[in-house]
Amino acid sequence: MRTFSFYIHDVRYSAPTLKLVQAPDENEARRHAQAWLDESDHHQAIEVFEDDQPVLRLP
Repeated sequence: MRTFSFYIHDVRYSAPTLKLVQAPDENEARRHAQAWLDESDHHQAIEVFEDDQPVLRLP
């Protein structure tokens, strides 16, 4: 399993919320990110990193 860092940008807060998730691959990490993005209208963007390297950003 790989560890991904998710930075959830929420309009209600000045700093993004950090979540760490273990997932087998980037596709599973993308599914987690999309689910959190869809979870709330307050979530504006999600950045995903692995080992301090950017993996993806939604939207």
